[in-house]
Amino acid sequence: MSKGDEKVDVSRRKLLFGAIGRLKGDWDATRPLAGTSASLPILDAANRAFEQGDLEEAAAKYREFVTDEPNNAPARQRLGETLYRLGRPLQARLEFERALKISGKDNRASLFLGLSLLRLGKTEKAAKAWQEYFDPGAVEIQREVNIQLAFLEDGREADPEAMARAVEQALERAQS
Repeated sequence: MSKGDEKVDVSRRKLLFGAIGRLKGDWDATRPLAGTSASLPILDAANRAFEQGDLEEAAAKYREFVTDEPNNAPARQRLGETLYRLGRPLQARLEFERALKISGKDNRASLFLGLSLLRLGKTEKAAKAWQEYFDPGAVEIQREVNIQLAFLEDGREADPEAMARAVEQALERAQS
């Protein structure tokens, strides 16, 4: 292994950067971390582009990153979210499914997988994805997901677009 491919202990990095970031008030726990020092600049560029709203650049950089680190679930989740926001629900769905396959459970991936499936008109599959979502720290989002699941369970005719918009609005309110 060359010096550029040196493995990085991601759990220690999260602990260190998380503690420092929390003290400074700028830590984002959903931000993916690189597993090798060689891929760190690519991921930094992707994260910066995502945070600045340059979604095309972010998607390109996240794709480049997951080529080097295909089992990085947070990066796949962030790539999926980027693709979803770019209006590419089919591609986003694949990334969320990959992230969930790697991590087993990821609230944000489950939430956006459900949204992607709704945008593809697959309400029953969206409901299954949302049944895996449980985040007591995001009360407004959790409430909206539960309301949409209740509508589906009640047998009401589903409007996938309206359901997705309702959850997206809850996401926007929670992020502001």
